[in-house]
Amino acid sequence: MFQRVRRLAAVGTLSIAVAGLFALTASPANAASATPQIQLPPSTTAAISQVSTQGPGGPLDEFVELQNVSASPLDISGWTVFSCSASGALTRLATVLPGTVLEPATPTQGAEVGSFYLLANVAQYSRGTIPDQTMTGNILNNGGVLLRNAQGVRIDSVGFSANNQCTQSVPAPQQTTFADQSDIRVSNTGVNGIDFRLITPAFPRNSSFTTAASTAIRVAA
Repeated sequence: MFQRVRRLAAVGTLSIAVAGLFALTASPANAASATPQIQLPPSTTAAISQVSTQGPGGPLDEFVELQNVSASPLDISGWTVFSCSASGALTRLATVLPGTVLEPATPTQGAEVGSFYLLANVAQYSRGTIPDQTMTGNILNNGGVLLRNAQGVRIDSVGFSANNQCTQSVPAPQQTTFADQSDIRVSNTGVNGIDFRLITPAFPRNSSFTTAASTAIRVAA
């Protein structure tokens, strides 16, 4: 069932609980000890909106969630998702299938919210939300994820350790156990340590996500 792909995705809207996370700011503790990494402007087309590097199903119970953050429909056919190792090696996880168009961001609950696209590891994915596409490979909890468009241009990335090419400025929090956790985007500044928060349980959203399908999420302690 993981091969089921939804094209011309419906507009996804966030729950009040999710939208409320966008008001969070980085704490000094998150940014204090990290070595500055890549400096990139925030993406204005698509963003990596959530990543889980492992889960209750094991080290390959992973997913990557993408989101259209632009004001226009976005064709992401042929876009590629890579994992980054802590040492800088890149491994291709998936190439987005032809005919995949995400609907644009629309104002809702004080945030601009566009459609999501969920990729999940074919080996061990165990969450209840059906992915739009499967992927292979592995996302290390001290590595990261890189998104490129069909022309090979870097669009967005998130890293979970210093000194790897996925990390933008300050690493996002690491997932350290096989609990049902993920890093979810709460802002779009181009600094991973500000833009992502560790949450439990994970909150994967696919191309048919709507507010009615949402549940409250909370930041992990």
